[in-house]
Amino acid sequence: MKLPAPTFTDRLLASVAPAYATRRYQTRISLNLAGQYAGARGNRAALKAWRPHPGSADGDTIGDLPSLRSRSRDLNRNNPIATGARSTSRANIIGSGLRARSKINHGLLGMSEEAAEGWERHTETLFDLWAQSKLCDITLAQNFYELQALVFNTVFESGDTFVLRRKPKHPNALVPLALNVVEADRVATPTDKQNDFYIRDGVKIDDDGAPVSYYVLDDHPGDNPSYTQTNYREIPAFGAKSGEQMVLHIFERMRPGLNRGIPQLAPVIELLKQLDRFTDAELMKAVVSSFFTVFLKTDGDDGLAPAIPQGAYPGFGANEVTMGPGTVVDIGTNEEIQTAQPANTANFDPFFTSVVRQIGVALSIPFELLMLHFTASYSASRAALEMAAMFFRDRRTWLVRNFCAPVYEWFMTDAINAGLITAPGFFDDPVKRAAWLGAQWIGPARIILDPLKEWKAETEAVNLGARTIEAVIIERGGDDFEQTTTQRAREHRARAEAKLEPETLAGTGSAAPPAPEEPTDKPTKQRKTEKKA
Repeated sequence: MKLPAPTFTDRLLASVAPAYATRRYQTRISLNLAGQYAGARGNRAALKAWRPHPGSADGDTIGDLPSLRSRSRDLNRNNPIATGARSTSRANIIGSGLRARSKINHGLLGMSEEAAEGWERHTETLFDLWAQSKLCDITLAQNFYELQALVFNTVFESGDTFVLRRKPKHPNALVPLALNVVEADRVATPTDKQNDFYIRDGVKIDDDGAPVSYYVLDDHPGDNPSYTQTNYREIPAFGAKSGEQMVLHIFERMRPGLNRGIPQLAPVIELLKQLDRFTDAELMKAVVSSFFTVFLKTDGDDGLAPAIPQGAYPGFGANEVTMGPGTVVDIGTNEEIQTAQPANTANFDPFFTSVVRQIGVALSIPFELLMLHFTASYSASRAALEMAAMFFRDRRTWLVRNFCAPVYEWFMTDAINAGLITAPGFFDDPVKRAAWLGAQWIGPARIILDPLKEWKAETEAVNLGARTIEAVIIERGGDDFEQTTTQRAREHRARAEAKLEPETLAGTGSAAPPAPEEPTDKPTKQRKTEKKA
């Protein structure tokens, strides 16, 4: 470490008071070496043994990924909190699937509003037909909306996943596009390229850290543990001629230079496992405490059969017994039974709740929503749902940008090449390409605790101009504005024809004013005033 140079004041003091100047300069050096952050000091008892290695993003991550993935998947299979966190997040972020609504910039493209609306409805119909068909999946098992949930689950458990651009297996597909979702374990560095600096756990990068290609195993390592370097295929990240993206690497980059994703349960894996063991122990303690077991002690052979004959149950020997509801256990004359009283379980729920709250903080899911337990006040529960909605909205936007929007661009490219869609300038002008690709993705509706209060608030916001009806329909109802408006108009016409509600004024959308009352023949009563005497 470079020592601080003496300042002008140091040199001036050294000429008149050398001893004082020396002590002053030594103090400055000590402060410079020690730093000003208490968290970086090594002379404190709590920090002496805490010396983490300042490694790079890949250096701190890639070596731990196999263990993190396997443990995260085990928790998602067997731990109710981990399973609930994944299911709750998926239900609020994706729901039954994010649906695309075309929103092109018709002004930039030189189209009229009517022509743009017709083009949008035509494109939406074609994309929905492709998305609902299982031909869009190379395995023919899921449609595009179900693949969204698969991608989300895989990223949640494994940290990242890969989507390959493939051609469908059947010739009757709407467009020549199929998606191949690859699990994280299948992308790894070949054996003969382990020392290549530019290959990071199967991701080949250039000097700037941008992806060049991916090494994908033909089989999953779990199915074929004895795989060799011949099982790999190098898939380019971008097309050689077109330059279009051929592989989607879906993960959240937490640090600059990170080339593989980290499972979302990574910060709480140990906490979840310990809480799982604690819960099992408390459950066993409660079960044992509920048993009423009788131990029969005799002076000799009374002819009773032992509770567990030797060899009757695997794992129990001659000196092993089991407890159960109403079990009678025969013991010898000189044997005594001593039981350890189970500890009180009254503190289980407060401790469990406290730990689950920490897990919820790490996963950005409020405790009430994580445990599906709403017992607080309306204001507290509403605040928790608002915080959760903000997190879900961010994750939905992330999924759209990294998966849904690129797939929509792939579809548009293939549909235009197939002559199904006309989009002038799509391949020549990047500005027009972006204008043609404009789309809005509609997710599931938000949770409403008190419908009357919240819908009144939305009505006031719309009347003030702070919100639009389209935004309310999408966010609160999870529906499309055009479809909802068309359906409401159809319903209104049907009700008006059935004389269930007044007809609207043509072109205004407002109800017609009530007809004036017909005059009656009855004379109007006038107030009579009496004169004072």
